[in-house]
Amino acid sequence: MVNKQMVVESTIYEELLGKAEAMIPNLRERIGEVESLRSIPQSTIDELTEAGLLKLLTPKKYGGYQLNFRQYLDIVSQIGKGCGSTAWVVSLINVVKWFVSVNFTEEVHDVVFKDDAIANCCGVFEPRKCDVEKVEGGYLIKDGMRGFASGSNHSDYFFLGFPQVNENGEVEGLAAALIPRKDVNVLDDWDTMSMRGTGSNSLTVKNVFVPEKWITSLSKAVVGEYPSVHLQDQALYRSALIPVASLVLLAPGIGLSAAAKEIFLEKLPNRRIQYTFHNKQAEAAITHLQLAEAVMKMETASLLAYRCADEIDKWAASGEYMDFNGRVQARVDSSYANRLNCEAVDIIFSIAGGSAISESNLLSKIMKDSKTPPQHGLIVPTTGLELYGRILAKQEPNTFLV
Repeated sequence: MVNKQMVVESTIYEELLGKAEAMIPNLRERIGEVESLRSIPQSTIDELTEAGLLKLLTPKKYGGYQLNFRQYLDIVSQIGKGCGSTAWVVSLINVVKWFVSVNFTEEVHDVVFKDDAIANCCGVFEPRKCDVEKVEGGYLIKDGMRGFASGSNHSDYFFLGFPQVNENGEVEGLAAALIPRKDVNVLDDWDTMSMRGTGSNSLTVKNVFVPEKWITSLSKAVVGEYPSVHLQDQALYRSALIPVASLVLLAPGIGLSAAAKEIFLEKLPNRRIQYTFHNKQAEAAITHLQLAEAVMKMETASLLAYRCADEIDKWAASGEYMDFNGRVQARVDSSYANRLNCEAVDIIFSIAGGSAISESNLLSKIMKDSKTPPQHGLIVPTTGLELYGRILAKQEPNTFLV
């Protein structure tokens, strides 16, 4: 017997995937504008909003699509084939909406997700500096600064981590505050060589009181103690926090490497290897070796990414929070796949000829953008490997973000 709900959900996913694919040509045409603005053009944000691509992980109750993480990877990676910066912003806005979904109560959700969940959110787990005081009814953020708030130019709420202190000023864990845009100062300081359009600006917050209901404990969330009791009968909102936060950073890179492969193969039949007797690059053994190496790295990265997504979805569906070893595996899978995607693009760029270095060549932009994901602190490849190695060697982890 056909499960009608599953059919409907599959149809919605296919429609969203089709909308993401359809945007690729426009996204590529706007890359120059993205880099000049150092932000995503409003025309693109409007298209993403209209297509529903900024509420992929938002609860259905509030007008979202509540996809699983395998579907999420598929859709965001398609956007990455068009523009790395746009994919990064789409990925981060969607996942911060998921952070809000699992970390706050129905009372907060009714405010943030009103009007068909059109409000966007961005976030940063760790502050560069923060002076905070526990006061009656909540917390007073006296002064604070956070960097790399991707999507800051398009967000209505900011999910910002801070040290959770008691009345005596003693740190008891890590918390996060959900703060409306009017109380956050977005600095115009994102000027980079790659992913220039993500608007990952620094934020400052000064003398802002945040009520208790708009505060959540990240220390508890890391081990699955979510305040969103009204959503806990739905698998997506039982997913493990850090594995999710790590996985979603992979999607843009999957799209970038796939685009690099497509662009190279499209031009390959008409290329030769200069200053050699190879009149057809496609016939040269060195091309076969390098191309195969690049594609194997891409495919291995995808296998790791989708294994991670499937494990997150499986544990959530089981009703149990992903265990410690599973969470470690998810983080190393994400960080290692991240490295492989970047290495794949490097190989393809290296065999694409001198024209690839032109600023107008799409491959040069893909190469530069691919350098950004491995720089993100949560999925730096060496950090993930060190964590995994420590656990294999029966040592304590070197981070609580597991």
